[in-house]
Amino acid sequence: MKHVFWFTWLLCTALHASPELAAYLPAEAVAKDALLQSPLLQQARARKQALGLRAQAIDAGSAEFSLRALQQRRSLNATGEHYGESSISLERPVRLWGKRGIDAELAQQTQALADIEYADAVHEASRELLKHWFAYLRAAATHAHAHQTLGLAQAVHRLANVRLKHGEISQLDAQLALAELQRTQAAWHVSQADVNSAAAALQRRYPSLPLPVVADAQRRMVADMPAALDNPTELQAAFLQTNHELNMLRIDAQRLHLQAQRIDRDRWPDPTVGIFSARDRAGAEQVTGVSVAIALAGDARRYQGLAALAEAQAAEDKVAAMQRHLSAAFDATLAQYDHKRLAAAQWQLAAQAQTLAADKSRTAFTLGEHSMSEVLTIARLAHDHRLAADLMGLEVVELLASVRLDLHQMWDFDE
Repeated sequence: MKHVFWFTWLLCTALHASPELAAYLPAEAVAKDALLQSPLLQQARARKQALGLRAQAIDAGSAEFSLRALQQRRSLNATGEHYGESSISLERPVRLWGKRGIDAELAQQTQALADIEYADAVHEASRELLKHWFAYLRAAATHAHAHQTLGLAQAVHRLANVRLKHGEISQLDAQLALAELQRTQAAWHVSQADVNSAAAALQRRYPSLPLPVVADAQRRMVADMPAALDNPTELQAAFLQTNHELNMLRIDAQRLHLQAQRIDRDRWPDPTVGIFSARDRAGAEQVTGVSVAIALAGDARRYQGLAALAEAQAAEDKVAAMQRHLSAAFDATLAQYDHKRLAAAQWQLAAQAQTLAADKSRTAFTLGEHSMSEVLTIARLAHDHRLAADLMGLEVVELLASVRLDLHQMWDFDE
């Protein structure tokens, strides 16, 4: 059956996209350019840069040099003598007890977190683009069917007027044809509003992304349903291995463990080492030396270390919970894809049968064998079946695109 679909899509097979998706997706280069120009990804790049700088700060450490200067006056009451005295010292804490190595690892984990956060932002932006792209395709498909239905209703209305003049049908049949024409006109205007709204939503978010171009009123929709997905267990394992959100939690859990180790090492305070020089008794005495200061740790440091360990364990538990949640969601998506793929095929068969019945009904009406009510009812059912078949087909393709995107088999723009 020929499904009416009024668009010639901007076709370009993505690097990893399957052939059944190529006819529905924008070109990979066009999609990438639209995503990278979006404010969301500009914000994500700034966030990545900020985390990268924080990683460098962690590696450098928070210890700073302290410069102390002292100016004093000494008075000897017995002799009445007065002396000006001064001293200057330079001090700095020294990272010991393996803290420098832990800080280096923390810096690496923070940089890794920055990278995965940006990759996740790119992935979520890609999902958002897909959502708005397919929303437009659904609105456009609905509008195309409304346009076709309106044309058929106009043809039936003209035929009804001709037959009414010749006395071949009743005034009631003519009124039914007029009412159907008015109904399809209303449906056309609603679909026009929906397609304009979907187009505005897509173009406002992605100004550089062209819309599918109307080119051929008789363009066939892709008739063959996408193939079933094999090896769901392997697909789920790959999904969990590459999922950005889950990997972000994993890295964060590792980072919190390192941070707990770092806080625990603070139970052994860093010594502050300095050098100083003093001028006593108006320069009669010169003093130079080295100073070492060590804080005497209290219970607060121990409790902070235990709290950090508890937070790290909570992060690991969050990873396990998220893994179960994502596994269930991925299983549900695969189940929806399998069943809706079969449903789309059944809708296509139903649409073929109902369209054939509508054609025969119109022929029977011209021969006076069917009433206007029968013709309109059967034609309306044929339209509903064709529209349901096309919309279900688009939903199946959108589900497949979502799975391919989550598996990094298309639009892998993680840079």
